[in-house]
Amino acid sequence: MASIDKLGEALTEWGMNVAKSVLPNVQIPQQSTIGKFMGMLGVDISTYNIYNELGFLLKPTMRTMVAPMLNKYLGGMTDAEVEALAMEYVEAFRSQAAEKGYVNLFGLQVGSNAFDGLRDIITSKFNSNV
Repeated sequence: MASIDKLGEALTEWGMNVAKSVLPNVQIPQQSTIGKFMGMLGVDISTYNIYNELGFLLKPTMRTMVAPMLNKYLGGMTDAEVEALAMEYVEAFRSQAAEKGYVNLFGLQVGSNAFDGLRDIITSKFNSNV
């Protein structure tokens, strides 16, 4: 398997790990537009949890988004270049998170432990012969 495909698998796995730790705690505000709309449909916003209801869609959605993006931006690189760049980015994220306490990814504050996990997943994927 090419490094770009392994990186895609690693990012999807890591994204799922982050989502599983963050999204179950996200609640839709009752006074928001979507909250009011869902209330009109009879959904009890106080007990509704988007992750519990729609979390199963995350993995296929991430795969669908990650693979084309990686191919678009990294498709012309060798396996060694992809691996080196991936590790360079992971270390940059880890360093920034350690310095600031977190990195804000699309509104989520992700701590350095999460990036340690990303490094471990990527390293494992790159070292596998599959």
